[in-house]
Amino acid sequence: MANRRARAPMVVIGSVVALAALIALGYRLGTDPRVEQREGDILVALAPGTFLVLSWLVRLVQWWDAARAPARRVMVTAHLAQSPQPGSAGRVTAAAGAVSAAGGIDAGPKGYSVWLTVSGRDGGVLHQRVVWEPWLRELTRPRQATVRHGSGVSVVDVAGYGRLWPASLTLRRRPYGVRLIPFRKAQRLPKENSLSHGRLACLLLLFVAPGLAGAVTQGAWALLGWWVAYVVASMVATGAWFGIIPPGVLPEAARRGRAPTTS
Repeated sequence: MANRRARAPMVVIGSVVALAALIALGYRLGTDPRVEQREGDILVALAPGTFLVLSWLVRLVQWWDAARAPARRVMVTAHLAQSPQPGSAGRVTAAAGAVSAAGGIDAGPKGYSVWLTVSGRDGGVLHQRVVWEPWLRELTRPRQATVRHGSGVSVVDVAGYGRLWPASLTLRRRPYGVRLIPFRKAQRLPKENSLSHGRLACLLLLFVAPGLAGAVTQGAWALLGWWVAYVVASMVATGAWFGIIPPGVLPEAARRGRAPTTS
């Protein structure tokens, strides 16, 4: 099987460029006296986008440094990061789970991102969250790979598949606050993704709701278009930053409990 092109750099660079352009346009709108919009609404809403752009620029430098590092052979296993069981994550989380259940909200554990366990010949194990790639759903068993580590992150090249780019710092311990479920056992999960694009968009819309409401009530349709474009670009950038998987992408092979065949 030939290596497949990684989408992550294109998604990240595209979202950074789009966000930077929208931030510049938003700042211009927010300081334009001809626009009947409270300047504070736009400038406050620009804060998360500005943070994402700056942090992604730092991460791109980390990617570049890690990709230039020497490679070593490892075995990698893909895991779905799952929110902990409400009853086993402390009294506060358990209480919140009980309140959610009473209100008809599904408080069961859900998966939302992909972590790799990287096992070296020295017996050490590293944990690396990665940006989603469509072929990740096929990694239902351990695979041979090479890893390059630099600037606190690891770039992983899975044999026969392609490159996975980091969405977190590399950890020598298991990530705190989540359970890691191997893809081969993922069929046991009640749902695939608790941080779907729809929920992420809702969170961002809540943040920019004052500006959206002002644009609608004033009939400022150009400004409304900017708000929508800004929310979408922020949603894509945030999803990539945290390695959030698209909704409904639990591997079919994992649902059937067997690994896919490859050529």
